[in-house]
Amino acid sequence: MSDRTTPITRRQEIALVTGRELRAHLLKKSTIILTLVLLIAAVGGIVGVKLYTAGQDHAYRVGLKGVTLTQATGLDKVAASNGETITLVDVSAHQAKDVLADDAPEGTPHVDMVLDVSGSTPTITVEKSADDAVVSGVTVYLQQSALGQQIASLGGDPAQVASQLSAAKPKVKALHAPQRDSAEFGSRYAILMTIDVLLLFAIMGGGQFIAQGVVEEKSSRIVEILLACVRPSSLLAGKILGIGIASVLTTGAVAVAGVVAAKATGVMPDISLNLDGVLVAMIVWMIVGYAIFAVAFGAAASLVSRQEDVSSVSMPLVMLSMVPYVLSFLMATGDTNSMTFRVLSYLPPFAPFMMPARLVLGVSSWSEQLIALGLALVFLPLLVRVAAAIYTRAVTRTGARVPLKEVLRRAEQA
Repeated sequence: MSDRTTPITRRQEIALVTGRELRAHLLKKSTIILTLVLLIAAVGGIVGVKLYTAGQDHAYRVGLKGVTLTQATGLDKVAASNGETITLVDVSAHQAKDVLADDAPEGTPHVDMVLDVSGSTPTITVEKSADDAVVSGVTVYLQQSALGQQIASLGGDPAQVASQLSAAKPKVKALHAPQRDSAEFGSRYAILMTIDVLLLFAIMGGGQFIAQGVVEEKSSRIVEILLACVRPSSLLAGKILGIGIASVLTTGAVAVAGVVAAKATGVMPDISLNLDGVLVAMIVWMIVGYAIFAVAFGAAASLVSRQEDVSSVSMPLVMLSMVPYVLSFLMATGDTNSMTFRVLSYLPPFAPFMMPARLVLGVSSWSEQLIALGLALVFLPLLVRVAAAIYTRAVTRTGARVPLKEVLRRAEQA
């Protein structure tokens, strides 16, 4: 029997390093605490919004005096400021102060407004303040009723006059119509902001962890022990995969928890946006964006040997990631179909931020998403090849910062 040990394959090397990094990152106390804080903040914030807005979306109740519910035809079409149509209640047998009071006697209906048309002049009574939208709607209804009565007294047909008045309404034609639905823009912008923050947290957070880990292993000379067991490219790949899986798991858990909480509490408004599809797209772009920047962070960090020097090599990458992050917000508030924004969103370093933003804003099709994803997947192996060459030739060199030009020149000569 031979005592010769079979060398492990590259795949096994990557798996070993990935498992090591994954355990070290997920079981780190700071990671656990941060994840719990983000989960509590996401779910608690949504529940807090639900509790704060509870009761604001209920139907506005209007009590009627001097007219029956059957006689008030059309009044129930009036909408309150929250968009809900009002509910009519017959309160002719009760005093206005009783039905408006929060502590109304048992058996007394509670309303937000009392409309009394029993006198010569209609009167609106409220407890403190009236809903302006309801007052406007009631005013229009009363004016139309008075006009109809006057027309009938003169021998005319109120229904025919009302039909002609409706037909006289002008049709608005905009020469430069807005490219987004203003009614949905606020909700879409809030979703966009949440997605961008999560993407920035996962991509930049993971990249910084990799940079710090590379420099820590290099400064403590642990990397020399590790490289005696695995290839440099396998060490970098395993580190990226391990921390990446941990980052996607923690950030994805926060995103999924937020979506589930929003759907369960009904906080999400009724908009024409496939939230499940957006969540899937966000996770996919999070993985791709993390891979692009993590590879770059790992290669850049291998050029230095001290933690205080990490910022000098990582700052250009941080600034690069902030450009698409800011552009996604500028795109949302500007011309979303601008050719400049469209072209920039296809660039692999920009696509992880700008493509989800375009999807949320409703100006990107799934075919565009797939094209941008394909370009990113073509770009990624090229970046990995360059980063691996830099990491392999710089990670074992300690002392002063290794010039990037020197490393690239050595890579060309090899």
